[in-house]
Amino acid sequence: MGGVIPGALGVAAFGAIKFGGYSAAAWRLKKIEPVIAAGAAKIAAVRTGLGFVLGPPATFLGMFLAERVFSPSSNLPYAANSHVQNAAIYGVLFLARIFVWALVLFLFTRRTPLPSSRFWLYAFLGAVVSSLLDWPGYALAIAAPGKISIC
Repeated sequence: MGGVIPGALGVAAFGAIKFGGYSAAAWRLKKIEPVIAAGAAKIAAVRTGLGFVLGPPATFLGMFLAERVFSPSSNLPYAANSHVQNAAIYGVLFLARIFVWALVLFLFTRRTPLPSSRFWLYAFLGAVVSSLLDWPGYALAIAAPGKISIC
């Protein structure tokens, strides 16, 4: 199974999109929750870094689980099975993003904790932002020169 993956420039473009989006989200969060003293860029840098470290393992975990649960031996036609697998992979990734955002919120609100309901709401909304940023980030990553071929 061949294909291509983004090269260094594509990864940098993806990271820049994520960092910019996370900066905007953190800036807005700071307006709503003044107890967060860290700057938006610092929050965005931590979230982007955690995404680069934890994103690939979460994606591979989602792929593994989707393959185990929705194996080709299931009764679904191949196209339907493929769509179900993709949704399962993204579902696992979305759950991971909620917990990564929860970690970021915890790190930046340790001294003055947020009420639990708002904490998890912000973690969920952060996961939504992360997911929405995938579209432009991925589009730039695959459009950037320097792709690496996989044979």
